[in-house]
Amino acid sequence: MVALLSVSKVTKKFGALVAVDDVSFEVGEGEIYGIAGPNGAGKTTLFNLITGIPYHADAGEVRYRGEVISQLLPHKIYESGIARTFQKETAFDTLTVQENVRIGAVFGTNLAVEDCGSAVEEALDNLDLSEDRHRLAGELSLYGKKRLMIASAIVSNPKVLMLDEPAGGLNLTELDELESLIKRLSDGAMTIIIIEHVLPLLFGVSNRVLVMDFGKRLAEDSPGALARDDAVIEAYLGQRGKEAFHAISG
Repeated sequence: MVALLSVSKVTKKFGALVAVDDVSFEVGEGEIYGIAGPNGAGKTTLFNLITGIPYHADAGEVRYRGEVISQLLPHKIYESGIARTFQKETAFDTLTVQENVRIGAVFGTNLAVEDCGSAVEEALDNLDLSEDRHRLAGELSLYGKKRLMIASAIVSNPKVLMLDEPAGGLNLTELDELESLIKRLSDGAMTIIIIEHVLPLLFGVSNRVLVMDFGKRLAEDSPGALARDDAVIEAYLGQRGKEAFHAISG
């Protein structure tokens, strides 16, 4: 596999706390790469180190298309082709859906407002938001706001889209729709890195999954293999939970 994005031995400390501890992985072009782990495992901090928002790594290196981006300013990393979303859905609630995506287009593509119309329309269509274009963002449902955040990210036509827990708070129908949406975006040649606690969704879309625990890389494998990995099961359920899981599953 030729790596599109390569993370090598990145570390981030906050005082005595090592939030990310010597983590390495590579993601190939067109891949959907999952990142899993219990709360506090360092997953979002790892996203922050890749994108430079709001800080860089204390040690280690991030390469994108072979070029070191570890210390670039966040807007330069974004302009290079890496976009992200956040755990909390973010939008300008008093602006329309279309206006929100247009802001992403102007800042992500360096196009003038009058020249970004086609990019905005494509992003709205890809996220099934065309019919909501004139609604205020604050009027959208939770799932609508999550889709709006993704639309505002992909309007810049990134090569790598990083999704931070997009399934949080969604019902089963919305989870199914989100899974189809992620696969559809990937089919358009977009590389996707996704953090998610909803494991059926994460395992359903990912080619490979990295599992983190206490800031460290615990395991990396196919979803099927990780579902049978005792260390992964224990990280999520604890020792007693692992024993109960094995008792139930035979």
